Amino acid sequence: VNLDLTKHLTPLGYHFAPDPSSQQVCTIGGNVGNNSGGPHCLAYGVTNAHILAIEVVLADGEIVTLGGLDAEPSGYDLRGVFIGGEGMLGITTKVAVRITPNPSSVRTLLLSFDTPRDAAATVSAVIAAGIVPAAMEVMDQGITIAVENYVNVGYPRDAGAVLLAEVDGLPDGVDIDAQRISDIGREHGATDVRQAASDEERMLLWKGRKTAFGAVAQIAPNYYLHDTVVPRSKLADTLEEVYRIADEHDLAVVNVFHAGDGNLHPLLLFNGQEPGIYDRVHATGAKIVEASLAAGGVLS
Repeated sequence: VNLDLTKHLTPLGYHFAPDPSSQQVCTIGGNVGNNSGGPHCLAYGVTNAHILAIEVVLADGEIVTLGGLDAEPSGYDLRGVFIGGEGMLGITTKVAVRITPNPSSVRTLLLSFDTPRDAAATVSAVIAAGIVPAAMEVMDQGITIAVENYVNVGYPRDAGAVLLAEVDGLPDGVDIDAQRISDIGREHGATDVRQAASDEERMLLWKGRKTAFGAVAQIAPNYYLHDTVVPRSKLADTLEEVYRIADEHDLAVVNVFHAGDGNLHPLLLFNGQEPGIYDRVHATGAKIVEASLAAGGVLS
């Protein structure tokens, strides 16, 4: 399990950088199959960047090793082809991962905004300023309330959206970047900026973000999750289009997403027992995909 590996490595001064929101249950083999991302992949890259070699059983039973431990093998990058193949190219039986040193200093900020547009605009401005945080995640009000009901760590229930931003590295540089992000946030309408006061508080804030999908059960018994990527400059407009499409189809939607790389996760909320509901849900989902593609995005 992904999180078990990091828990084992952390006391030794290392961790496995890819951290999908499902890292409490997802496996390294599954991460390889899906080339999984996660909040901290903004700075560190997705699974493909952290796999050195894999042992694979091909469809005819042949066992092969793709990649290598000592140096990048010459020729085609078959390791890279296999990662993200979703099991269609063979079965992974062993994985050699690249481990990452733990940063010497971490600062985690929680910025509150009146609207998701302000939060999205802040994300674009931070990247435009040349800052590459370890992670930048946005949650709108609906999902923030559900998350706070679960973790009780102080997420603001009255904010239209929150931005969870984390920077890591050497202490002086981290302090400078944290201050710059705070300033940029206030320039774009942040109503409050808070910094985690301890590792425990930081971990609880991230626990809230990473259990967001489960927390929506407080709002509705079913959800349909979408996953698209749009250019950061189009993030705010696309978000507003997502809300408009959901309203048009009389569906509730909440948004929680990897804002730093423009990765959207709209969750359409519904009760599966309602007659005809799946037709509306699928029609809404199709329109969201079309809107993301029209904005210059792709399916992730």
